[in-house]
Amino acid sequence: MTILYGNGQSRSFRALWALEEANMRYEYKHVDLGLGGEGSAPDKKYLSLNSQGKVPVLTDGDLVLTESAAILNYIAALKPSSHLVPENDPALRARYDQISFFVLSELEQPLWTSGKHRFALPEKVRVLAVLDTAHWDLARQ
Repeated sequence: MTILYGNGQSRSFRALWALEEANMRYEYKHVDLGLGGEGSAPDKKYLSLNSQGKVPVLTDGDLVLTESAAILNYIAALKPSSHLVPENDPALRARYDQISFFVLSELEQPLWTSGKHRFALPEKVRVLAVLDTAHWDLARQ
């Protein structure tokens, strides 16, 4: 059984969307990104799936995947008829990889830096001055 562990306000939505587009059967388990307790990211049971305590996590039998892009590619490989990833055309696949890697390495970095220092990090370690740099970096993309 395929299980997606996620939180609606996270990158796990990518995997959820892909599962739906691929018309796959799956179970969704909400992960509380709060301060702990049963079913939360800091929970020991969840940390056994992802030691970083992050979402998403996809399990499929003994397989455990923890990065949204890897999960998307796995779903696409399981369901090629979904056309989530270009097949049989190396140039199209290369363009797919190019934009995927750009989003993950260049575009998402300033967005996540901004998000961390606005809401994700504990207030005592946030550096609001970094927001101007993150916004500048995003604008130049």
